[in-house]
Amino acid sequence: MSTPVTTSRVSARTVRRLAPPLVAFGEFVDGYDLLVMSCALVFLTPAFALTAADKGVLGAASFVGAALGALVFGDLTDRFGRRAIFVLNLVLFVVSALASAFVTNVPELVVARLLVGIGVGMDIPTSSSFLAEVAPRGRRGRISGTLPNAMWLLGAITSAGVAIALQGHPDGWRWLFGLAAVPALLVLAARQVLPESPRWLQSQGREAEAQALYADLGLEPPARPTPADPAGTAGITAGTAGTAGTAGTPRGYRALFGRRYRTRTLAFALFFAANGLGGGVSTIAGPLFLAAAGLDKSQTMRFTLYGFLVGLAAVLLGALLIDRINRRWFGVATALGALAFTQLLAWGGKENHTLVFSCWLAFTFFTWIGPGTLAWVWSAELFPTALRGVGVGFTQAAGRLAIAVTAGFGPTVISAWSLHAVALFSAAYLVCALVLVAFPFFATTGAELEETAAEAPLASPAEPAAGAAGAAGAAERLTALPS
Repeated sequence: MSTPVTTSRVSARTVRRLAPPLVAFGEFVDGYDLLVMSCALVFLTPAFALTAADKGVLGAASFVGAALGALVFGDLTDRFGRRAIFVLNLVLFVVSALASAFVTNVPELVVARLLVGIGVGMDIPTSSSFLAEVAPRGRRGRISGTLPNAMWLLGAITSAGVAIALQGHPDGWRWLFGLAAVPALLVLAARQVLPESPRWLQSQGREAEAQALYADLGLEPPARPTPADPAGTAGITAGTAGTAGTAGTPRGYRALFGRRYRTRTLAFALFFAANGLGGGVSTIAGPLFLAAAGLDKSQTMRFTLYGFLVGLAAVLLGALLIDRINRRWFGVATALGALAFTQLLAWGGKENHTLVFSCWLAFTFFTWIGPGTLAWVWSAELFPTALRGVGVGFTQAAGRLAIAVTAGFGPTVISAWSLHAVALFSAAYLVCALVLVAFPFFATTGAELEETAAEAPLASPAEPAAGAAGAAGAAERLTALPS
């Protein structure tokens, strides 16, 4: 018989099946709305007579907002819990998405998009931390990396598809923005059934609740559990120096940049920023680069959609590999693959639509099967429970700000350099590869979360159990916790 789950309102069986997709579905909203601007700019340019600078500001606004939201609420989710932030962020998102649809000028739209970004940024560290903390170590790559990225791409694909359907509609951009509120409202309602993270409960000294939740969800408690917070410092404001969060583990940005975690924080933030700078070529700034290659508006929209479809296929294929091979060296190989095809696109693609199409799809494939997905896995794996939210928030903010740079300066650089601008932005993938080569702590495959986060000595990655054959079995394991 199914029993109620601690801190949740429904049965354990229901939560086991719904928790991962419900949390990850927030990334569908993220993918739809943050990418909607790249499609909406096609409609907005004639409606508001946008300049290149206007396009840059509008493209960057939501990413800057996401960085701000991640920086502030990453720390707060460590202090007040994962579940508490889930409701707040979606309420803000729904209101600001609807506001975006009713603006009358560019400054109003910039403010609305900034608020949308803050709502998205609030969700990122919360959902990333939750997914990693409830995922079995043998499937953590699929649950905390593949699943949210697949949802993100489905959101982006939906955005591109809606934009294509609305071509020719005089208020198409208003519908593009306003429709984002619909899935957000559905997620907001459905997330009410989610429990708190058991690892976060342990970090607060609520051991009995945590153990009951592990049992209800069918999860094996970590061999080295997260230490409790006997001093009760979880609610102390961000940035307080020297406060102990868990036993021996301070909280907040002071702890994140202390001796123990400073190197991995800065190294991974550099990786995430470089991935964002290069990845923006295929996401927010993608249609602008494709237009620079000589494609008309209709072709640009179709190529953007095809790129996201290939990205989704790459993420799903990566699900077969991400928990089975060394993530560090896989990241190196795929980053170099993305670099190679973007350089070929930059120097050989002008007016050659066949080459543009081939290189664009190959670049998108390598980006999503490798750095794009791995960044999400590592963001939660590399930090302890007491610092996971703030660590995810800081590194994700670095990535979002880098995408904002691509979105903000992309139109101006494209105006000056045309398609050759791709070479400048995508050189960031060389930085990704060099960071992975330099730091062995990125080899996290098969290790317990407490090991990858340096709460315990990092063991040699174990080979997880082989995946089952058949797409149906793979999909079941991807989205559900153990029964």
